[in-house]
Amino acid sequence: MEDAVRPDEKAARDMYARGYRTWSNLYEHASKDVHLLRNCLQRLRTPFPRLPQFPNNLDIDKSFSGAAFAKGRNTWLPAEEPDHLPPFQDELVVDVAWDKPTQILLTSDVRRSKTTLPDIFRRQSNHIPVLLQAWAYILAARWTELIPEAHISHNADSRLRGDLDASLLPKNNQDSAIINVGEVGRDAARWWDDILSVEGGWDATIRSTKGGLLHSPWSTTLVSERPLVISAKIKTETSTSKETTTSSDAAYSYLTDYCNLHGIDDDVSLAALAAALQIPAIKYDRRRIELPIPDPAQDGLRTKRDHADTSLFTLQDRLPLDRLLTLSCNARGTKALLSSAFFELDVTSNICGMWLQGSFAFLNTIKDPHSLLKTLIHRDPDIGFLWVGAFITGGYHKTLREGRSGGWIIELAAAAWTGTLMSFIQAPVPHLAVGAQSISRADECRLLYLCHEINYTTPPLLPFAPFGSTALHDTNLDVRKHSLCGRDHGLQYSHWKWHCKDDTEFDQEPHVPTITTRPKNGQLLNHGTAVDVDYDEYDSEDENSEMVTRNIFTWLRGEDGFPVAEREIREHEWIDNLDDGDDSPVEGDVCSTAGGQLHGWLLKTSTQRSNSL
Repeated sequence: MEDAVRPDEKAARDMYARGYRTWSNLYEHASKDVHLLRNCLQRLRTPFPRLPQFPNNLDIDKSFSGAAFAKGRNTWLPAEEPDHLPPFQDELVVDVAWDKPTQILLTSDVRRSKTTLPDIFRRQSNHIPVLLQAWAYILAARWTELIPEAHISHNADSRLRGDLDASLLPKNNQDSAIINVGEVGRDAARWWDDILSVEGGWDATIRSTKGGLLHSPWSTTLVSERPLVISAKIKTETSTSKETTTSSDAAYSYLTDYCNLHGIDDDVSLAALAAALQIPAIKYDRRRIELPIPDPAQDGLRTKRDHADTSLFTLQDRLPLDRLLTLSCNARGTKALLSSAFFELDVTSNICGMWLQGSFAFLNTIKDPHSLLKTLIHRDPDIGFLWVGAFITGGYHKTLREGRSGGWIIELAAAAWTGTLMSFIQAPVPHLAVGAQSISRADECRLLYLCHEINYTTPPLLPFAPFGSTALHDTNLDVRKHSLCGRDHGLQYSHWKWHCKDDTEFDQEPHVPTITTRPKNGQLLNHGTAVDVDYDEYDSEDENSEMVTRNIFTWLRGEDGFPVAEREIREHEWIDNLDDGDDSPVEGDVCSTAGGQLHGWLLKTSTQRSNSL
């Protein structure tokens, strides 16, 4: 007897092989693309035009002791004509301050360091821990310039270590990591000393309504197994700045000078920026960042002739930080963007576990982390810089664990802002063929969400679509109406509004009105392509597909119950335990299962169709 939910053995093994071969294809192409890493980092210079920016009068909720929040609303268009299906909105809460800084540990123990510094930078990777601290400060300083009542402070007790020459350091500094910042002004030397101080040389904060200090998303505390010593030759200056803090612009210029001094390629600094953008996600996961102790002195300095070359970091407007700030602050969104690499649009819930098993069976064969990084970048290069940051900070380990389980989150705002395909709910609803008597359950879900009735105002939690189709006469009345109306339906992003002070709103229309959602790389024209598939990781139990299937049917049938035609699905072992404590068989032809509690959903006894279980 054919199983109503689970695919047969052949289909399951074929899907496993498809996942395996897809990532094998990605690995093969990524290994041949020598410009892949550099090209994805350049995306930071022109971030996605839909990304909103913090306005100056943003309303900050500081009533909690553990975090501060900003709020905004996305507006979505479910149809081309607003009078056909009205626009709807959803609220997004963005963490703009945290209860403590993120710890960064500098260690010489490779077993403790979870970072992967991109190998294409070779010895210049030694500078990334230093550049990461600089970018963290720049982002935090810009945050204080935008967020009302936020400010940045420097520790008055942090000590400037004077005019030091690395070759003349006393013997007791033999174990120190020497950071040579060259010939700089006293303000610049003091700034470098502050940001590389293990004594807490700086912080960016905002005070909660309860009186406690909350820290910027990029605030860090530095812990090092070896002392860090700034080597600087102080310029003679006719006048010194009276500013007690360093602005984001000034810090940016100090970073540029450092890159010029050491001949650091702009991609190295962009990689460090990508890592700094991941600091809020590391904080979200309540982790710390572990990096190797910097040893930039071995790289030497540029000659005076080299100094004449123009740095690509001369103009700050070439790096639109304000949009990157919003992307970075939305830690849930950046994590969802990373996990979207493992989503495949036409893979359904009842077989997605096999897709993931095959995918990770191949990914597990990649032992070189640099090759793994390039493979993941190649899946969707436009957001590849997020993977660079995740590998440098070590955050990618959790992303891979969540991807393997199939239980990662989706965040439609981040998906829309970046044009990223993250969930089946984003796909447009195709017109039904003339005389069609059924609709795919995926399109049924899409129409339910687009109609936005009270029980369908949140999208499905997980990304994979339900399998199969539903007879039109068994669908919700709204679904039936709009599946036959002949109009175009699909989730389209319109604009974003910030909630600002005095109960006002700041409307940010996207610079580009529409962005096509990008397809993923790695598509196989022939799923039977000649790649030897290793089935050692194949597990026919497939608990991931069971979990995802139960979740999507909870969402889909939580209000109206299951149609009689879906009796076998309702009674399937993957679905039957939806009712808490009620395992009795379904009896009768038109009795409804609505009224039970489906996996945390409190159902109503009324339904919009009469022939439901």
